[in-house]
Amino acid sequence: MRYAIANNKGGAGKTTVALCLADALAARGRRVLMVDMDPQANLTRRLGYAESDLSSMVTTSEVVRENRTGCAAEAVIGCRWSVPWAERIDLVPSRFDLENRVPEAGQLGAHLRLARGLDGVTDDYDVVFLDCPPSLGHLTQLSFAAADGVIAPVVAEYDHVAGATRVRDFLTASAQHLDRPSLALVGVIVNAQDRRRGLHTWHLGSLRDLFGDLVWTPPVPSRSVLAEAMDAAEPLRAQTGSVARDLVTIFDELADRLESTNAAA
Repeated sequence: MRYAIANNKGGAGKTTVALCLADALAARGRRVLMVDMDPQANLTRRLGYAESDLSSMVTTSEVVRENRTGCAAEAVIGCRWSVPWAERIDLVPSRFDLENRVPEAGQLGAHLRLARGLDGVTDDYDVVFLDCPPSLGHLTQLSFAAADGVIAPVVAEYDHVAGATRVRDFLTASAQHLDRPSLALVGVIVNAQDRRRGLHTWHLGSLRDLFGDLVWTPPVPSRSVLAEAMDAAEPLRAQTGSVARDLVTIFDELADRLESTNAAA
């Protein structure tokens, strides 16, 4: 199954959630492919690749430009985390020039270029995550056209909730135009939850009113160890201490929910 990770608001933790889910799934033996569709390339860096590493590599920009069935196979590289389960995580990397694909949006059938490039390439993976930029523009639409479902990470604050709502409404109105008429939001993951803030508690309730059972539990609390792991390009599961272990348990539960969603699809 392919999942686009999307929110029309930056800072929701899309990349963090995608990486921690991949970490949890790979640790239980699943093969995971990460596709970086954000020109900021944060996903690529956090899997161990500096911008200087990418200068001679095939990236998502070339995959989309090539517009050839299965061409993403030429871009797949391994995760550089120094943990045994990293061998089960692969990456189609990004770099800043992915932005050059945006002007191609008006070309006939351009929204299908990523899906065409991934055709056949994802068959050997249990789960594929497409990490989207914080927009509903061409790069995100490329991801939607290649996805089986969409997961929206949110911080329990108004702008993030509104961003997830726009994703849901966009899919309802436009999925058919992306040749994915049944594509829909399948999960909302609350990230960086701070129980000390009444605002977060209130918006957690509003999320349940808006999205019902699509809100996956438990919420991910705001913890510095998670930000530190992402900053150091290390997996959460490799961190030490009780706080890290609690976060690992939370993402294991969210991975259970994702796998049950896979089974029901």
